Amino acid sequence: MDASPHNDARSVKRYYVVGEFYDWVTDPRALERIFHWGRSTVAKRLIRRIGRSRFALDIGCGTGLITRYLRSSRIVGVDINRWNLGRAKRRIPDADFVQCDVEHLPLRNGLADLVVCTEVVEHLYLPARALGEIARVMRPNGTFIGSVPSSNPLWRFRNILSVTHPQSEPFHNNFSKPQLKALLSRFFADTNLFYENLLMNLFFMARGPDSSRNPA
Repeated sequence: MDASPHNDARSVKRYYVVGEFYDWVTDPRALERIFHWGRSTVAKRLIRRIGRSRFALDIGCGTGLITRYLRSSRIVGVDINRWNLGRAKRRIPDADFVQCDVEHLPLRNGLADLVVCTEVVEHLYLPARALGEIARVMRPNGTFIGSVPSSNPLWRFRNILSVTHPQSEPFHNNFSKPQLKALLSRFFADTNLFYENLLMNLFFMARGPDSSRNPA
């Protein structure tokens, strides 16, 4: 029974490892450019509200769209795609970048006081595994911010409205507020959700990890 999901998960990861060559900073055009500008603007506002951190971690950093706004004594971006990391390093030379799977972060427990994860969870076949790993590397009083695509019906027209996003993406999950709240609450505390970008983005801010909760 587990073979099919496992194979599907492998194929999804393989695409993001070797099949994606898309710079979120320079490649978007028209409506796609407005969308990425909007989500990066909201992320930047949240980062500024939090202030300077000691160790900031950008999960699924891509080519550094959000990483460039982090203000921290140590900045680490992780992504499964080496091409993305090369672009990000040239863009943000003072940050460190590591190629890895978010389900297996090569970081010690309780390290990061700020974790950013924008437009990543929707691409994960088993998001709970990744969120559990993010919770592991976070400090108990750390801040977790990010975003996912909402369940807004406008997403059905993405392939028509956008001419620049990768059409070959194998997996893309949209979340309602209750779905995302239930998922995040398994690992984090004080989860706050809100819509942005014409209700197309569902942003979150949480504290974590919440040791009083059982993620099972």
